[in-house]
Amino acid sequence: MRTRDQLLEIMDGVCADVRSGATGADEVPERLIVVASGAGAVERRGGIETFGDGGVVAFVNDSGVPLVEQADQLAGKTARLKPEAVLLGGTAITGRAGGAFRRVLAVQLFSAHHGLRIARVADVEPPEGAILTAGPWRATQAGPRVWAEDLLHC
Repeated sequence: MRTRDQLLEIMDGVCADVRSGATGADEVPERLIVVASGAGAVERRGGIETFGDGGVVAFVNDSGVPLVEQADQLAGKTARLKPEAVLLGGTAITGRAGGAFRRVLAVQLFSAHHGLRIARVADVEPPEGAILTAGPWRATQAGPRVWAEDLLHC
């Protein structure tokens, strides 16, 4: 089982990965990162890869179908890994109904074992089209419960 600090280090790595994919792109493909506490195999384009205790598995979505719509399939794939934490990352639209919306880079970390529900966001410019710059990451509250948290209880 990873420590809280180790999970935060993984979050730092995901933030760096999301930022590196942002410049020049209209959006950063969403990522689901599973921190495994068990051993399991994940099928991927190149074949089947086996992950052991403490392995980190990243699913990068370039299918055009939002991960939330693939949640049932992902639950089946990740249950064997006995996730101790999951992270989501990519571009997101934030705001409140009736208010202004803005595009940001976002990474969320969820761990039931450590009681973590945290998020980081970075503003991007311009608001539409190819991203030219991304601001510094800042901590913010994770939003309402999301489907990815259910993967912790598969």
